[in-house]
Amino acid sequence: MSGRRTTAVAVWVGALAVAAVVATLAVTELRTRGTASVGGFTVANYRARAEVENTPAPDFELPSLDDGAPIALSSLRGQVVVLNFWASWCAPCRLEAPGLRRVSERSRDRGVRFLGVDYRDDDAAGRAFIDEFRLPYPSVIDPSGSLAYDYELIGFPTTFIVDAAGTIRFRFVGYLDEDVLEDALNDVLSSAPS
Repeated sequence: MSGRRTTAVAVWVGALAVAAVVATLAVTELRTRGTASVGGFTVANYRARAEVENTPAPDFELPSLDDGAPIALSSLRGQVVVLNFWASWCAPCRLEAPGLRRVSERSRDRGVRFLGVDYRDDDAAGRAFIDEFRLPYPSVIDPSGSLAYDYELIGFPTTFIVDAAGTIRFRFVGYLDEDVLEDALNDVLSSAPS
């Protein structure tokens, strides 16, 4: 009987070891690829790459996080717009915010406008995020999350470059390096009609 018991214990210990390895791999994947889900969307905890698009940007009018005044994307028609979906609870959003600020400051004189979209966030937390990172551009609030569906988001942060005609030229899912953003902006600005 003790031989059977020893075999049973060994089988259980082996099964537990395999389960521990599988759980460790799953946690590692979750942390490195950012597959944690929030409100049906993924937190995109990885470096963004430029995805070329050529689709009309859905227009919207949402309240400003600053004072509640409505801001419409169409009011920026004629200018290149960097549209950044973010949230204060999104760690990769925090990672990219300083670079977005720097690029927005450097590109303003070139006719580029930035607009943030604070997704399903607490207004006070959203304002604190803007203050912490000294973001010089406006953000609107999307408390229902409907705009994220209109733009077919799969993760946060997501950033779009919309050309002066209102066409999405680039999509970036994940945290965006400022060099990648500037290269894409240069591409859009250099192909704009004079």
